[in-house]
Amino acid sequence: MAGYKAASGKPKPRNLKRTVDGEEIKPCLYINSNGKKMMAGSINGEICKDEFGKVLPLSSIKHNGIL
Repeated sequence: MAGYKAASGKPKPRNLKRTVDGEEIKPCLYINSNGKKMMAGSINGEICKDEFGKVLPLSSIKHNGIL
């Protein structure tokens, strides 16, 4: 069978979910008006932004808990 690779037997890594004050940060794809794409984060359906109104990348959102 072409393209088949057997499982290595190692367990999958745990999926750690980041939280801010008990609310989960969910990844979402943000596309700006110029068509540039980036992975952003949303909390309760609202995209995370800095104090100037710019969208924060998912990797730079400061979290204070892990589920």
